[in-house]
Amino acid sequence: MDEVSKLLLLTLVAAACYAPHPPAGAPCSASGACPDGLVCSPATVTCELRAIDGGPADTSPGDAAVDARTDASPDAPVDAAPTVPVLVQQAATFSSAGNSLSLTLPSAPIAGHVLVAIGGDPLSSLDSVSGGGATWTLATRSTTEANVEIWVGVTNGSSATVTISLAGNTSQFTLAVSEWANLTNLVDATNKATGTTGPASAGSITTTGAPALVLFGVAAFSSPTWGVPTGGPWTQMTGVSAGVSQAAWYRVVPTPGTFAPIVTQTGSSWDAALVALRGAP
Repeated sequence: MDEVSKLLLLTLVAAACYAPHPPAGAPCSASGACPDGLVCSPATVTCELRAIDGGPADTSPGDAAVDARTDASPDAPVDAAPTVPVLVQQAATFSSAGNSLSLTLPSAPIAGHVLVAIGGDPLSSLDSVSGGGATWTLATRSTTEANVEIWVGVTNGSSATVTISLAGNTSQFTLAVSEWANLTNLVDATNKATGTTGPASAGSITTTGAPALVLFGVAAFSSPTWGVPTGGPWTQMTGVSAGVSQAAWYRVVPTPGTFAPIVTQTGSSWDAALVALRGAP
């Protein structure tokens, strides 16, 4: 090959490898460099989208198709989806009288998860909530009419049984207990309200943390038919339908906001409570 032909060939090779959008398969430079977006494949010494493209290594059963534009090693950081509160299990029950009422979840809770107890007694405020392997904290309660209270605690996984107590009780207990993953027992915001005619509302709350779990609990006399809370979507939880009926809904919210659910009901006097709990960091 004469000198002119060699010069022409080198010019064509350089143009192919360093054109604005070179095709895969152009030879690598003498230093092993390729244009942005391509990588020099050691199998063929050509510029390819992936280091193993262009040669037999592509089809060998033992080779992994690793994209050279990303670090696909097991130790590489991966953008994981944010964790949000997740309902694990729940149950509800009631009793017509007595000094206490206990409820056992279907399965033992997982240590570190948060338990939420929504319940009450129209006679008075509850004396205590215990069990579930948790130390319980009152989030909020409305105790003027049918009464509803929301309590939270972090379980150590040692017990699935939760008990509410009221000494000298002569009226009906209601209780619903739920277990939550990816949740703290840090109360972000609360509100409560009571009324003698529907609809029922606990006013509004404005959350500051995110993600958050927003819980809306209501209790009313008789056995009302509950509507759908406004400002949803809301997911209805297991409730109680008896002399005092209790219902609850929840929302998992990814960003701070203001929430003011209102729900229609066919019963009479009612109490409502609204709580936001912080998601796990």
